[in-house]
Amino acid sequence: MTRRVTIKVCGITEERDAQECVHLGVDALGFDFRPASPRVMEPEHVHHIVSRLPSFVTAVGVFADQPLITVTDIARRAGIGLLQFHGKESPGTCAGAAPFRWVKAFRLDLKFEPDDLSYYTATTYLLDARGTGAGSAMPPFEWRRARALGMHGRIIIAGNLEPAHIGMAVEDARPYGVDLLTEAEVVPGKKDLDRLELLVDAIRRAERRME
Repeated sequence: MTRRVTIKVCGITEERDAQECVHLGVDALGFDFRPASPRVMEPEHVHHIVSRLPSFVTAVGVFADQPLITVTDIARRAGIGLLQFHGKESPGTCAGAAPFRWVKAFRLDLKFEPDDLSYYTATTYLLDARGTGAGSAMPPFEWRRARALGMHGRIIIAGNLEPAHIGMAVEDARPYGVDLLTEAEVVPGKKDLDRLELLVDAIRRAERRME
């Protein structure tokens, strides 16, 4: 049986890009509600986009260190079904988002401790390697290490996943999902759909090699 990898494209700002992502077989779309982000969206605009998505495409709201009452209010107004906590939220804050489903993201920096995942009662965790690798003080994360973290739950990998080596990263990590952002952008918030197609194809080829 083929091991299918869920693909999420984050930083959606336009309905056209959202629909093209769906056409390419993307499973989830991320909408950024962090005030300082260059991709920040208004809930009403997101609701317009989400209302036109196919039923089984997941809309994800990205938040970081915002009051929980603000997070849940935005999610309701935007029609978001899944929350992604991308800051320093405590386990209690994340759990308080119920009945919303949620994912906790962890930056793979010098402060990252694998055991931190165990404090969060999530089913899914996102490992963010953005800011590591070439030109960074942090060396590239070895995605093979992500396999062991699967003991805590499903693992999504993100960061430095270019078309030339994303397949290898998938084979090394054996993740539940892949989160794409800058790898599939022309500028923040605007998708490079040709490049996204290459990334999706590379992930699907890696799936077949993992049979």
